Amino acid sequence: MAIKILVTAIGQQLIADVKQVENKESKEVVGYWLSDPRVVTYQTDDEGNVGVNFGSYCLVSNEREFSLRAEHIVTILEPREEVIERYNTIVTPAVVEGEVPEETVDVVTDEPVEVVAS
Repeated sequence: MAIKILVTAIGQQLIADVKQVENKESKEVVGYWLSDPRVVTYQTDDEGNVGVNFGSYCLVSNEREFSLRAEHIVTILEPREEVIERYNTIVTPAVVEGEVPEETVDVVTDEPVEVVAS
């Protein structure tokens, strides 16, 4: 699996650990298996700086993995390295030595990641 950004037919941008799901006979891609998906949202401040936030895909479910049908995905993109690092920090937070890790809970109020346009 690899971390990718998926743009859905309704315009959502999702970041997740993604794996293709293929029909065994035809080898046609029929969907994508997503692990720890997050909805990408953007925030712009008064100076025009853009922040990137990650929110839960479905707040009313505890599912961390599921599939999306291929026809609902418009495009798949490679995320920037700093975006991958922030995503990994959110889905697999570092554990301080000697502490017992708590159940991972989505935090919608995370600080935005600064993305500089190239």
